[in-house]
Amino acid sequence: MRLRVVLLFLLTPFVLFAQNLIPKPVSFEKGEGAFRLNSSTVVWAETASEEVKTIAESLRLRIASTTHLNPELVKVARRNFISFSINTDLAADAYTIHVDNEKAELKGGSGRGLFYAYQTLLQLFQDQIYNSEASYGFRLTLPACDIFDQPRFGYRGSMLDVGRHIMPVSFIKKYIDLLAMYKFNQFHWHLTEDQGWRIEIKKYPKLTEVGAYRKESMVGHYSDQKFDGKQYGGFYTQEEVKEIVAYAASKYINVIPEIEMPGHAQAALASYPELGCTGGPYEVRTLWGVSENVYCPYETTFTFLQDVLTEVMELFPSEYIHIGGDECPKDTWEDSEFCQNLIKTEGLGDEHGLQSYFISRIDSFLTSRGRRLIGWDEILEGGLSPNATVMSWRGTEGGIEAARQNHDVIMSPNSYYYLDYYQGDPATEPLAIGGNLPLEKVYSYEPFTDELTDEQKEYILGVQGNLWTEYISTPEKAEYMLFPRLLAVAETGWSPQGEKDYENFVSRVQGHFGKLLMRNVNFSRSIWNLESEVTGNPGQGLTLWLNTVVENPVIRYNLGEELPDANSPLYDFETGIKIEKGTMIRAALFDKDNKPYGNVFTTTLKVNKATGKTYELRSKPTRYTGGSTYALTDGKVGILNNNNTWVGLNGDDLDLTLDLGEITEINEVIIGFLHAPGSWIMYPKSLQISTSEDGENFKDYPVYDLTVPEGASAAGQSMMNLNGVKARYLKIKAENYGSLPEGHAGAGKPAWLFVDEIEVN
Repeated sequence: MRLRVVLLFLLTPFVLFAQNLIPKPVSFEKGEGAFRLNSSTVVWAETASEEVKTIAESLRLRIASTTHLNPELVKVARRNFISFSINTDLAADAYTIHVDNEKAELKGGSGRGLFYAYQTLLQLFQDQIYNSEASYGFRLTLPACDIFDQPRFGYRGSMLDVGRHIMPVSFIKKYIDLLAMYKFNQFHWHLTEDQGWRIEIKKYPKLTEVGAYRKESMVGHYSDQKFDGKQYGGFYTQEEVKEIVAYAASKYINVIPEIEMPGHAQAALASYPELGCTGGPYEVRTLWGVSENVYCPYETTFTFLQDVLTEVMELFPSEYIHIGGDECPKDTWEDSEFCQNLIKTEGLGDEHGLQSYFISRIDSFLTSRGRRLIGWDEILEGGLSPNATVMSWRGTEGGIEAARQNHDVIMSPNSYYYLDYYQGDPATEPLAIGGNLPLEKVYSYEPFTDELTDEQKEYILGVQGNLWTEYISTPEKAEYMLFPRLLAVAETGWSPQGEKDYENFVSRVQGHFGKLLMRNVNFSRSIWNLESEVTGNPGQGLTLWLNTVVENPVIRYNLGEELPDANSPLYDFETGIKIEKGTMIRAALFDKDNKPYGNVFTTTLKVNKATGKTYELRSKPTRYTGGSTYALTDGKVGILNNNNTWVGLNGDDLDLTLDLGEITEINEVIIGFLHAPGSWIMYPKSLQISTSEDGENFKDYPVYDLTVPEGASAAGQSMMNLNGVKARYLKIKAENYGSLPEGHAGAGKPAWLFVDEIEVN
């Protein structure tokens, strides 16, 4: 499969390469002919600037290392050259490229702009330019063209969390290379967490002696509550940090460190327990999620944090320093006599005011050192610190509010830019934290909103994609989750808003698979996943419709568990797949050699007397709707570890009336529920069924007390025998578990009730 994909893109005619640029440039005009490099080709640095010569030398070395050519670096040339120069008439980040039959000329408004031109030039070449080994079976060719380009936003970032799982220095550098390839300019490095402290601080050695190691890690999904029993940890020395910062700077990427406070601090408290309100003892957190143990706002705590930040600022020249500020539980502050006295003494009002006080003190310290504070949008709570920049992650509301207050904003909404979410069917994807974030949704995000005036939009600095690593323990999986979705973030951050076109983008993404393979990137092929929709009419079964981004696709399928092969039925896009009785369906894309590729699509449909029937749901779904208007009777069953396939009710009971369309003999009613305590989803306490022939007069049946399925996380079914009763309407009520019990991470908070599917036989 891997070889087939490589050949698919390496054999693409060079004239198509111009269409495969990511991010898409402001303007591209195709010329006539091409510039073909040969043994006479030279690389021309048209200035004495070391910055320009360094960029030109990078190209010369890349050509020499990947081909049989060894071009000379010269100061002047008349033909058969690739030139690099500065044009001060351009904006600093802007560039132009001109290619004709004799030359290629790159000009940037600054060294940075010229570097972006260089990255575009590499994409114009055949994929082999990215190879790590020399290949002698091809000649480099550039299509004749004229390009003008400049970024839409000044901030184009990507965040990597190493607090949960640390990544090797070699991968961090590879990650930076890939960010540079797609014109990102900010690497946000999330270095401290409840689950691990990852940066050496010489004044406080226990932070890495103790805080960098946890006794074990979670395995499987959080809801499974299982652990591996193995110590885990590690940290970056200050020399390694300096090495990475310098390497990123050579790619025109700024590294923003994040040192979390006042929450997400349990690893630091395990190292220095006197910084917590209770004094401990604490241990580095082994559970994913948020710890209640946070910094206590003692003067000694501020001294500690200022000392830490002083060492951090010596390592990172970044104007921005990220201090987190998110997900800070207030429980220990509420119970602390010191905190309550501080709230009264300083007139802070409440614990939210105390958080604002905490952030403001750190903001003042960073400002006094010539730096700028970034925090997640929770720093809005209790009042925004004067010089703070807000990184909006809980949707876009925090960013909108900050912009209205004339504060700089970086848009990073979890619903679009949390790249640790699933990007396809969880049945065929590696384990992820949850969610549903396919490439198309990432690409659809637009940072500007009509809720802001033109003046307020000026405070939107740019965008950022985030990779949290609770479920990502290796570089290979990190790459799988990042690519190609990070390309969509890149294009939104760089390209003009009016130029965005998803179908065109998908075509270009597929054109980049060969380039990513050359760079040994373990990218996801999830864009080839088959998407499905189910339609049905009462008494006529179901129709399964399949869709894909692939042009002129060939899809074969089987009804049942057998994998589709070359002899399986062809899918007809006009008629879909008719399903008259419950069955599993498996389908796959097939190439021109009649061989399957991509993930196998698998779904199970149930057909019964309720299938396709309508119902009135009096309790309204909260956030989770099952993906369709009649999700509870569409034949598709809720999937374990994919919350989006269920209908979710937060704190509410299930209350609905199902209309079977006519008086029907009912022998049994089956309803599926999910039990996943780690995700705050609890099995209902009880279930009651009522039947009616006219929809007004109902007969109630005894309340069923439900038994919770075995296991930390399970999808269970509850069945009620009605022994042939005749009715048209079914009223179904399921009692929500209520408040989460003592000992639960969310004790006292309302439980979720997840339901799907309703069957009537």
